[in-house]
Amino acid sequence: MIEAEPRYCTPRNQDLATDGGNVAVISKALGHPLLPWQRLTADLAGEYETDDEGRHILVHPRLIVTVPRQAGKTTLDEARHIRSMLMGPNRQSWYIAQRGTDAVKRFKQTVKDVQTSPALAPLVRDVRYSAGDMGLHFINGSVFSPSPPVDNSGHGFQGDLITLDEAWAFNDKTGKALLQAFIPTTITRLQLMGQQPQLCIMSTEGTADSSFLNPMLTECRRGLAPKGWAFVDYGLRLDDDPEDLDAVWRSHPGAGHLFNRRQLKGFRDEFRDDPAGWRRAFCNIRDDGTMERVYTADLWDATRCEAFTVAGLEPDTFAIGVAVDIDQAATSIAVATDTPDGLKTMMLETMPGTGGALDAIGSYCDRYRCPVAIDPKGPAAPLADRMRQEPERYRLADMPATELGMTGPAFLDMLRQGTASHAPDPRLDHSVEIATRRWAGDTWYLDRRQSPGDVSPIESVQLATWACRHIQPAPVFQLFT
Repeated sequence: MIEAEPRYCTPRNQDLATDGGNVAVISKALGHPLLPWQRLTADLAGEYETDDEGRHILVHPRLIVTVPRQAGKTTLDEARHIRSMLMGPNRQSWYIAQRGTDAVKRFKQTVKDVQTSPALAPLVRDVRYSAGDMGLHFINGSVFSPSPPVDNSGHGFQGDLITLDEAWAFNDKTGKALLQAFIPTTITRLQLMGQQPQLCIMSTEGTADSSFLNPMLTECRRGLAPKGWAFVDYGLRLDDDPEDLDAVWRSHPGAGHLFNRRQLKGFRDEFRDDPAGWRRAFCNIRDDGTMERVYTADLWDATRCEAFTVAGLEPDTFAIGVAVDIDQAATSIAVATDTPDGLKTMMLETMPGTGGALDAIGSYCDRYRCPVAIDPKGPAAPLADRMRQEPERYRLADMPATELGMTGPAFLDMLRQGTASHAPDPRLDHSVEIATRRWAGDTWYLDRRQSPGDVSPIESVQLATWACRHIQPAPVFQLFT
């Protein structure tokens, strides 16, 4: 099995001892042997130095872990808390979630896991569930407690291990308040317990509103984090395609351990109408809201024209474009024509699948001998290949691969300059509303994968526009006797 490599990770100091092995023993006793990424994180977080009094002092006062969903961060954190409780008498640890109900749910699961463990159950003295006094008490006096992101007592969090889970949901004000409630206690806690307290911030990537987590992750990824912080970050590399499930599989630390390849496809299907949610949940890529509409509503509304008929157009003044949906569930055919009032475009047909597309395209070519523009390498490739085999019927536009990336920017520029327009069509309008783009160098393409729906109508218009602007005279067929 190929194990995922972290995108970013604080190097392990091999000159230091680590408590990670003890976390692994606890996790196994809880029924969850550590996965490779969990062991890496436990070893890094558990690095310690021995002081003059023989005490083991953790060297990382802050641990930041960001991983996709289904990676096992909860089981790792559970084992680390139990280990912290057993490191000495009268220790205190806190699990903090955005909502108190989430914290309580996690607490109850931890209690269940400990009580069903033959090795750990005898170490428990009491479990309290009353509000304000909820805690898992060990016979050595240590206590594990849940909490919402506010301390109702008005005092700081006195703790030896504190976890802020799903920190993406905390705004900057709440996050800073939590830090202010914990950090001042670390000095006295170190002196009292002889151990460096540790704050663990765990989360998947957030959104543009994650004002507490986002700056912290940016700081860590740029190598600007304060000395002593430990940072572990897993997820899809930003130059990989979120729709490439093989790449997602290779990058996910839980792949092959907590789910199989078929289940990964099922996870993607659950997010079929939410590509941004898929990227955030399983690729650990921030949803920063940058998937803006390519053709703005005001520009689109201002560039409408009246519908026209192909039969009334002069030869060699118009061309058609053909595009196919990413799943080959639909085929769109559009026409563009050059007129004294500028270039005009119009949808001709949008049909389900690709089965009748060749005949539909062929009917236009038979009647008008018009050039056809089509992407030869995308989902329309099978159609393009069939058309190439019948050059006497299909007049394919000679479009270099380098020009394909210019079809969208060129049409958008013409709309902005007022030299192009489009006839009203509900299918085209809808595709324009949902179309997003991906950049490649200095140009962009319509992003068929990330757009939440079929964008083949607007793609066919872009292709028809390019073909119309690059019309070559129709070849003359001669018969020799």
